[in-house]
Amino acid sequence: MKREMCAVVCIIATVILVGMCGLITVQNIYYRDRWYPGTTINTVPVAGYTLEKSQEKLEEHFQDYELTIMGRDNIQMVISGDEIDYQIEPDERWTEAFQIQHSDGIILFPKAGDVHAGFNASYDKEALEKRISESVLVLGDEQHEIQEPKSAYVQYDKEAKGYVCVEEQPGNVVKLEELLTEAETALNQGNMTLDLKDEAKHPDVYEKPLVTYQDEKLQTQIRIGNDVARRRVRWKLDSKYIETIEPEKIAKWISFKEGSLKLDQAQMKKWVKKFCKKYCTVGKVRKFKSHTKKKVTISGGDYGWQISEAETMKQLKKSLRPSDPAESGGDSEQELKSIRTITNKPVYLTSAYKKDFDGAICDWDPKNYVEVSLKAQKVYVFRKGKVVYSCPCISGLPVPGRKTRTGVYYIKEHRTNYTMVGEDYRTFVRYWVRITWTGTGFHPASWQPWSCWSKTLYRTNGSHGCINLPPADAEKLYYMLRHGEAVFMH
Repeated sequence: MKREMCAVVCIIATVILVGMCGLITVQNIYYRDRWYPGTTINTVPVAGYTLEKSQEKLEEHFQDYELTIMGRDNIQMVISGDEIDYQIEPDERWTEAFQIQHSDGIILFPKAGDVHAGFNASYDKEALEKRISESVLVLGDEQHEIQEPKSAYVQYDKEAKGYVCVEEQPGNVVKLEELLTEAETALNQGNMTLDLKDEAKHPDVYEKPLVTYQDEKLQTQIRIGNDVARRRVRWKLDSKYIETIEPEKIAKWISFKEGSLKLDQAQMKKWVKKFCKKYCTVGKVRKFKSHTKKKVTISGGDYGWQISEAETMKQLKKSLRPSDPAESGGDSEQELKSIRTITNKPVYLTSAYKKDFDGAICDWDPKNYVEVSLKAQKVYVFRKGKVVYSCPCISGLPVPGRKTRTGVYYIKEHRTNYTMVGEDYRTFVRYWVRITWTGTGFHPASWQPWSCWSKTLYRTNGSHGCINLPPADAEKLYYMLRHGEAVFMH
């Protein structure tokens, strides 16, 4: 029984082996001059075709050839073979590919797959160039506007309270020469599509922005810009009056030139000028109680608060000076996001008794001051709100260049044995109390006819602008008047 089964198995195996050998023989005979099963040449199926027939099939395949070129923003164009007289002709590379596929002699399992075999393509290059150069890809249309590429740049963001990078815009401007080269390559290879959006394969077809968001200079600008802009610069006049420059204002002064941060000096000076003017009380309208106990309104003079524009500008520049990373210990993310407050102390050219910048200015000591009444030709000294001393005076001759100026001034200096010098005089005085820097002051005038003084005497015997006093009164005022106190001359 066992022998019979073995015999049967042997017979079956022999039959299978003979069948396979026959099949292989037939297969090798059949595919000896044909492409193997599953073979494609440049995506054209040619399995089972002879070399000659496959070449004919290739020509048939390209009879209705079209090349679709796809660009950015869903723009595309189709070039038909007829438009450019597109023709293809297989060459010796097909024979070489066929020989390589059949070079193994008798085979059990034919090798198939996509075979890359070249061919010669011909077309009208002038027609191709004209077709592409006049296409929507190059010229655009109403639906597809051509956009120039835009470089990335740094911009201040109010919400982020700092500088951020605005990424580049690639645009869709085609380089015509590059596009023609890519199109010719596609035609020569018989490709049906050309996807220009695939930048890995076609990196140079479109114009590129000069600067991208990865540019190191941009990142440096952001770092330096945030270092400077994320500051709050203050001038504290006192607990009530505080002037502050916020980051958004600072950012408006910042620009970048060749990668370096620049501050708009003109706008900074404009701000400084406005700031100093806002808190300047020199020459403002004031009301004071005169010797008649009535309120007198007066303006002009040099008494009051005046902040130095030059010194304030220096402070502002220093406050906005970029930090040195080496000194600050680096630029951590936390440091770049925090707002740094820098407080400056105003530098005054002139000051007053107290700060008052609201409404009717009252920045002098309303209890202690000096009144010079040009109408009454008298000087009144107020202490604790009352007149404690008064004396006659002779003011300037009421002609141009000699009349006494009106306004609110302050006592600037006390000097003894002082020589007054003018264009036509040189006079020594025992006591001198300066009221103005231009030469007006209190001083004794022994040459004046005090025994016959009257309030109109100044019209004929007026000074060069100073307040002439009787010698005894000049001495008393010298020791009574205080440096810096207000002098109301009206």
